[in-house]
Amino acid sequence: MPFVRESMYKFIKDPGDVRVGEVIRRGWVRGDVGILGVPWDGAVGTRPGSRLAPARIRSWLYTSPMIYGGLSVVDLGDVDVVVGDHRETWRRIEETVAEALGLVRELLVIGGDSTTSYAAFRGLRRTVNDGLAYVLFDAHPDVRVVSEGLTSGQVVRWIREVDPNAFIAIIGVRPYSNAPYLFNEAEKLNVKVYTMDYVDSYGFENVINELAESIRGRVTHVSVNLDVVDPAFAPGVNSPSPGGFTSREIIRAVREIARRLRPRVFDVVEVTPPFDVNDITSMLAATLLLNAIWT
Repeated sequence: MPFVRESMYKFIKDPGDVRVGEVIRRGWVRGDVGILGVPWDGAVGTRPGSRLAPARIRSWLYTSPMIYGGLSVVDLGDVDVVVGDHRETWRRIEETVAEALGLVRELLVIGGDSTTSYAAFRGLRRTVNDGLAYVLFDAHPDVRVVSEGLTSGQVVRWIREVDPNAFIAIIGVRPYSNAPYLFNEAEKLNVKVYTMDYVDSYGFENVINELAESIRGRVTHVSVNLDVVDPAFAPGVNSPSPGGFTSREIIRAVREIARRLRPRVFDVVEVTPPFDVNDITSMLAATLLLNAIWT
């Protein structure tokens, strides 16, 4: 009998060390947690390449230890995007997310640029009539007013249009990386902005407590734009901004917010593999997805 490796996800022959790829099921089936990729970056104005992120992040996710015993995880595949047609792509994301939420209790979405998150929120909105919350980790408020063209820097503005009554908060914004008018726009749109300076002085635990109180009883969508992390820890992003979270801080933040808010949808966006260094951004994104799973 030939010598053939039993697992492609690990080299050490330790049967107690189970990796995600060894237990995950693939296909459109029911499970506790679903994974959906969106290889799309048609709204990026600076560094393209986030369409490559779902495949790269999955490679690290599948080789990660399965830290939640007893949960069934299913990979639903990738949305069939249409290059050059953002409206059709967003429509497909919306419909796919809405259908996926009928199969799983928590959906992990791997972008793609941050319009992935906007379209996913539209899908969640189709399943929930009212009482939504959108919590975004981002270096930027994404409420731009543009005269022409397409940019992912308008995502939060669009989400407010989808649901005028949703609670929206952004954590990790850097004032020195954004035009001053954007903070006025966020206030007009009733978007709560927690700058990094505020998080540092007030304390992340207090921010979480405040969010949990504001969101009580709402169905939550949590999004992490990886540019919220300092470029020293996540260089492979669309729009890097110094002064962000460390990798350890964002892992703890995601784990705590998932435990407290129990998001129905969790996404990671704006990972740009061509600009990464030794895959450290993709590796971090995979770790965040694992820590976003709540039991």
